Amino acid sequence: MPAEPHPAPSTPATDLVLSYCFPPYVDTAAIVAAKRVRAMGRPVDVIQNQMAPERAVDEGLASIADHLVVRRNAIDSATYFSAWKSIVRWCELGLQQALEWDREGPGYERVYSRAHFSASHILAARFALLRPGVRWTAEFSDPLSHDVRGEVRHAPATDDALLQVLEAGVRRAGFEPPTNRNVYEWAEVVAFALADEVLFTNAHQRDLMVDAVPDPALRERILRVSTVSPHPTLEPTFYQMGDPAYELDPGRRHIAYFGNFYATRGMGTVLDALEVLPQEQRDRLRLHVFAGRAEELVSQVARRGLQDVVRAGPFVSFLDFLALCRRMDVLLVNDALTSGMLPANPFLPSKWSDYKGSGTPVWGIVERGSILDGQDLTYRSLVGYPSAAVQVLAQIANS
Repeated sequence: MPAEPHPAPSTPATDLVLSYCFPPYVDTAAIVAAKRVRAMGRPVDVIQNQMAPERAVDEGLASIADHLVVRRNAIDSATYFSAWKSIVRWCELGLQQALEWDREGPGYERVYSRAHFSASHILAARFALLRPGVRWTAEFSDPLSHDVRGEVRHAPATDDALLQVLEAGVRRAGFEPPTNRNVYEWAEVVAFALADEVLFTNAHQRDLMVDAVPDPALRERILRVSTVSPHPTLEPTFYQMGDPAYELDPGRRHIAYFGNFYATRGMGTVLDALEVLPQEQRDRLRLHVFAGRAEELVSQVARRGLQDVVRAGPFVSFLDFLALCRRMDVLLVNDALTSGMLPANPFLPSKWSDYKGSGTPVWGIVERGSILDGQDLTYRSLVGYPSAAVQVLAQIANS
């Protein structure tokens, strides 16, 4: 059944959400931010960016937290991941709106920001410096200043009025600001130095980010104010809201993968395993892949002669995704490859929180000792070991 619209709460909001990406735009950052708002359960005002055409719209995402949104302003600024000029514009317009709402209402008590999208923390830091009595919670989805290979991620900032204000604020807090002009590092440091609470989604992520901070006093502060809080899982009723018209052969066991492909997180291990799986077992299975730009996968499937067992298609809407999670026999999630590049894998795929809520068995293709490896998985095999994946596929086929 379709999601029903929720009326905005009549109570004025004393919580402000600064999330560059927020529903109805389709993005993991937006969905997790909305889940956090739902988990907090308090009326909020939301300042976000107008993300079209960079992000699609999914009206079903409104069912997560729109019933708690009192006021919303989608800032009409150019959408960029880290361009300093766009961050400055977003902060100018967003700060103007935040201060106006703060004066009109009872005054904000709490502000929440989330990055991925570093602009969220930059605006929150600017607001927090003007409203020091407001409790700021800053969440990090992944490390900002280092990428999945452990290499420094860099985007240049300009030594302008905004950066000078942030620099002065970090110094007043008793810490040394970054010596470079890297947007990503600044977004981390202002949150570490100024936020009242810093959220990490797992302990490996926290430890990796803390170890990268050169100032021992700032490292100590991060550990003191930080909380490890996994991505929230929605209630079982959400898995009944969608009704996708998607046929499943009753004679097969159905495995589903939802999500993008990256250089460090692909489907090679599974395809290798399917190639050598005995035909009798292969005939009992079907792998469904719902992904953006799945053309390369389709080509791989054709080259390997796996058209009989792999079905690839585009993303589905969020509520249909949750409904399909319930209808499948097994859900597939895989770790990013970090071995030899990072001391520990800091990435926990956000889809794990959605898979977990479905009640469907989950197969994790994991790096040994990763956060995903520590979850309650029904099936488990190691990244890069097709022979282990063959054993899991045989188990599923014979179950």
